[in-house]
Amino acid sequence: MKKCLSLFFLLCLLWMAAPGAFAQEASGPLPISVSRDGQNLGALTDDSRTTRATLEAGQSLHIHSDTPLQGLYLIWEKPAPCTLMGEDGSTQAHDTGFLHDYLSLEGLTDFSLLLPEGGQLCEVYGFGGGELPDWVQRWQPPCEQADLLLMPTHADYEHLWFGGAMPYYAAERGLEVQVAYLISHWDQPPRPHELLDGLWTVGVTRYPVISDFPDYYADNLAAAQSLYNEEEILAWQVEQLRRFRPAVVVGHDLDGEYGHGVHCLNAKCLLQAVEDAADPALFPESAQRYGSWDPPKLYLHLYPENPIVLAWENIFLESFGGKSAIEVAREGFACHVSQQGVFHVTGAGGWYDCRLFGLARSLVGPDLAGNDFFENVSIPSQQPSPSPSPTPSPSPPPSPSPTPEPSPPDSGQGAPLLWAAAAGLIILLLAVFFFFRKRRKKPDNRRIYRAK
Repeated sequence: MKKCLSLFFLLCLLWMAAPGAFAQEASGPLPISVSRDGQNLGALTDDSRTTRATLEAGQSLHIHSDTPLQGLYLIWEKPAPCTLMGEDGSTQAHDTGFLHDYLSLEGLTDFSLLLPEGGQLCEVYGFGGGELPDWVQRWQPPCEQADLLLMPTHADYEHLWFGGAMPYYAAERGLEVQVAYLISHWDQPPRPHELLDGLWTVGVTRYPVISDFPDYYADNLAAAQSLYNEEEILAWQVEQLRRFRPAVVVGHDLDGEYGHGVHCLNAKCLLQAVEDAADPALFPESAQRYGSWDPPKLYLHLYPENPIVLAWENIFLESFGGKSAIEVAREGFACHVSQQGVFHVTGAGGWYDCRLFGLARSLVGPDLAGNDFFENVSIPSQQPSPSPSPTPSPSPPPSPSPTPEPSPPDSGQGAPLLWAAAAGLIILLLAVFFFFRKRRKKPDNRRIYRAK
């Protein structure tokens, strides 16, 4: 009886373990080696973005893994095109322009990455099957059409001054949120990585647009106007408005929050850009490429007219485990490690309250409730696409339908099949056990009695 119970409990354990044995759980990167011309490049596998390898044009990296790889995660110093070359001679061009870039693979163990233009890489991570860790950023291309276009000046200001707008509208409401930065930080190595980490942390998955304008400090608007060509900034802003065709645009304080002249210039130009974007005669190059666009609403941070209050501290996000929107904004800002120490994401009573905006321009009338960027606005991404009317055509004579080829089973059905197989195995084993237990001969009591 004890043996019976032991076997029964063992089978129960197998039953409980069966689904877990086949479940695809998030796993970390696999051990890989990366080499160039036979020389191992440990700087690319040391889990540090501060070390890097420089490749000349036409050089390639060889990557080896003992376990078949299903994905490769590249951290660039600056994005560069590459070509994946398998052992069988197959090639796959890859050029997303993403600083943090994920490549899907098909079970490769030995392959090469050719860099026709050269490039600098910080890290290379290899992954097998299963769910990817949250820190692996799988960026989507910029929007075809944005619901919300945020236009910060520098990286980190999208969290400081715009608060919970990104986690609330992008992650919680699932709207198309695009971020376009006026200033680049390519000459400040940590900051482009911090920019992407911050956006990914708050739920933005559309890759940002970053201009080529360098980072200069200006104490006031006049100083900024002496450093930058205002017409070039205006042209760049008009291009983004026409490209993304947003329903709502959000920009900086006209006084530059704490007086930063480039913030002032950004906001001043944006007020003009939303007017110019509607006129195809102005900046004709972007008009020819994207068409004209008249944004329905423009909000500026701390704008005194038509004010609204977005109480991020009272907006709780299921997509972030019930955290408030301002809490998530602070987590995004914390990713900007190089920018900590002076400013913080603040709400009511804080410096440059990230909850306060003003409707600087509207084609849909004033806000009444004053608690939502999208008041009075139809959200483009949620509008159904018009279906063209079908053109009637004569019905062809019926023809015999070919016998459909058997299709492979859906991978999503694997778990139920495994459960059924495990259950069947357990039932079979139990049946066999009890069958042989019944057939086992009983002791011959009569013979034992006669022997006495």
